[in-house]
Amino acid sequence: MIPAEDSYFTGIADKEGSPEAQYLLAESSLKVQNLCGQLKSPYREIATEHFCHELSPKEIADKTGKNLKTIQTQLYRAKGMLKKLVERSG
Repeated sequence: MIPAEDSYFTGIADKEGSPEAQYLLAESSLKVQNLCGQLKSPYREIATEHFCHELSPKEIADKTGKNLKTIQTQLYRAKGMLKKLVERSG
């Protein structure tokens, strides 16, 4: 049986999202990666792990062997640096 009404197709969930949404997500991910790459070490590594690879501060601490509080502090500072970079770029 072939559905003849458009309402059938609007009820089907789109698992991947629209092409526009996929493009915007990829574009914003690339921009975040580029911004993180502009930071100085160790903030670049911490920001990349957190914002690009979506690791929690605890996971980063376990992976790097650094103290959790150190990672949290570096992430807090990296966020401030990223904010300034975004404000400058408009």
